[in-house]
Amino acid sequence: MREKATKRSTLRGRFYELPDGTKLPSVTNILSVIGKPALITWSANVERELVIQAAANLYLDVHGTPPMSRMAFITTLQSRIGAERAGQKELNKAGEIGSQIHAMIEWDLRCKMLEKVGPSPHVCDKAMWAYMSWQDWAKSVHLKPIYIEQTVWSRTHGYAGTLDLLAEVNGVETVLDWKSGKAVYMESHLQNGAYRQAIREMGHADPKQGLIVRLPKNESDPAFEVVQANDEAESLDIFLHFMAGWQWQQKYDKWLKEQEEKETAAA
Repeated sequence: MREKATKRSTLRGRFYELPDGTKLPSVTNILSVIGKPALITWSANVERELVIQAAANLYLDVHGTPPMSRMAFITTLQSRIGAERAGQKELNKAGEIGSQIHAMIEWDLRCKMLEKVGPSPHVCDKAMWAYMSWQDWAKSVHLKPIYIEQTVWSRTHGYAGTLDLLAEVNGVETVLDWKSGKAVYMESHLQNGAYRQAIREMGHADPKQGLIVRLPKNESDPAFEVVQANDEAESLDIFLHFMAGWQWQQKYDKWLKEQEEKETAAA
């Protein structure tokens, strides 16, 4: 593709700056308006368990010693929770295989396109098994990569994003997205539809379908699966409705910030 966009992150989320200076919000930024109650509940459960464990460990460490003041106990516990959280993040990072599989797939595809790439990424055995399963699937559908990690945008609707792969699947131009998680959620279908519209609008391809490839995120997840993306027209229409909600949220946040600045100046 001839034109390139620059990806930028701001306090209001991720935007792309086009060659002519136009700034467009990212598709994932727009879809952040969709509530994720299951994620909130999971996060709260994880945090509660972390606090319980940190408090129990602190109790065992100070048991039998001179009593600590309430403030000293709280301060020490807060420090322990911070350390526990950092350690858990490292543990999760080490156990996450989705990013490793993604790296292997990208390396494989770039090799097929005869691009200059280094040695294959170092991955764990679980990630390698999942990658090999993906290879079997890719061979079965005669996967032929066209664009990898390509930035696309729609000037008509005002959004941009980076699609994981445009490829021929059994001879059909297809937009593919890699997802890590236990399931393929609604926003994945909307994202895929938005990307199909964008790359067609840019005149670089005419994808007839979309596929969402769910990659296992850690060892407890099931093997990867391939899901047919929903109808493009319907997905794009729903995406644009969420985009309208996102735009309203941006205006409200801007108004709220202006009110806070006025109150601060008047104080």
